[in-house]
Amino acid sequence: MKAVPVNEEQKTEQLEQQLRVKERELNSLLQITQAINNNISSQGLLRFYENLLVNQIGVGKVAVFIHGEHWECTNAFGIQLNDAEEKISKYLPSFLQITRLENSSHPLAKYFDVVIPVFHKDFPLAFTLLGDFRKELHIALDDKLNYIQTISNVIALAIENKRLFRAQASQKMLKSDLELAGQMQTMLIPGKLPDDERISIAGVYLPHQEVGGDYYDYIELNEEEVIFCIGDISGKGVAAALLMANFQASVRSYAEQQPSLKALIHSLNARVNEITNGEKYITFFIAKYNFTTREFQYINAGHNPAILYHDGEAKLLQEGCTILGMFEKLPYVNLQSIVLKHRFITFCYTDGLTDIENEDKQPLDITEIISFIEKNNNLSPSKLNKKIVDHLVAFKGKRMISDDISMLTCLVH
Repeated sequence: MKAVPVNEEQKTEQLEQQLRVKERELNSLLQITQAINNNISSQGLLRFYENLLVNQIGVGKVAVFIHGEHWECTNAFGIQLNDAEEKISKYLPSFLQITRLENSSHPLAKYFDVVIPVFHKDFPLAFTLLGDFRKELHIALDDKLNYIQTISNVIALAIENKRLFRAQASQKMLKSDLELAGQMQTMLIPGKLPDDERISIAGVYLPHQEVGGDYYDYIELNEEEVIFCIGDISGKGVAAALLMANFQASVRSYAEQQPSLKALIHSLNARVNEITNGEKYITFFIAKYNFTTREFQYINAGHNPAILYHDGEAKLLQEGCTILGMFEKLPYVNLQSIVLKHRFITFCYTDGLTDIENEDKQPLDITEIISFIEKNNNLSPSKLNKKIVDHLVAFKGKRMISDDISMLTCLVH
């Protein structure tokens, strides 16, 4: 039997159609590249992608899944988005390559014909599910799928790069904020403390992270009276630093206005509640000393008890009131007053000191610090602080510090 020759007109039409398809594909790739270069949003890229699949390639049903905290359906055409997420997402990880579902028993076969995954370094970035392809003369489905996979890879990688860039920018901004807050916190902690014939004070601040919640201060009220204090603000980071800045300003402002430590503590408690709406609190120790009368007053607002060393004896200063900010009005405030006739040392610290553990996970006992002060009470505050820090380093060994540590040592001659 003689073969029927192929109609030249049909061959030409077939080639022209294929050329037109290739031209559309190249134009689409060019448009995608331009969109990415113009930094179009991820949502814009996904809309472009969906429009290309539906209107140019002729897909009647589309579902696009992008990986975030979970597989999220970002685009759905020809199927409800909620239905897509509910019925499809659990099956996605099982697809490792382009999979054709027609004539298969897979549960998704009744919704879609093809699944196209996008992987980057063995990690799935996206899945595109397609169905109801428009049939075109001389255009094989496999050719369409190869092209779809190409644009899917381009779109998914562009969106992933945007996500990584945002995450990097966010981390950079957070780091910048923490550095700024750390600088602010360093500025708030007094850099110069008195060291004269009447009083010597030295402080140590060892932050666990860039920004912590510890605070200490020294205030000269007049020629005869001084205040020194230490506090620990709940929380870390920028929020704690901002609260600390506000609290320090309040302490300094109210200290000049209030005639007594009791009135000062009540005002500070009201201020903390006003600032934080009861969501944060501050443990606080404050002492006032009069050089003429040698009267020493203090209030401990739920803070670690300061250590008073006087006349060869050490005493824990525990009396006072509850934590600031816990109640709208303090239920009680016990002001303690002592006349200290001779030279004395007051050692104040935050709970990071007693939270330190050795390599056997045993915490530092405050009795060790008391013993240390008793044995080294002849040292200046700065030298005493250094010896305590050296002791802490030796005690913890290779264990990491888990909290900020602040110490304020006051020696009155």
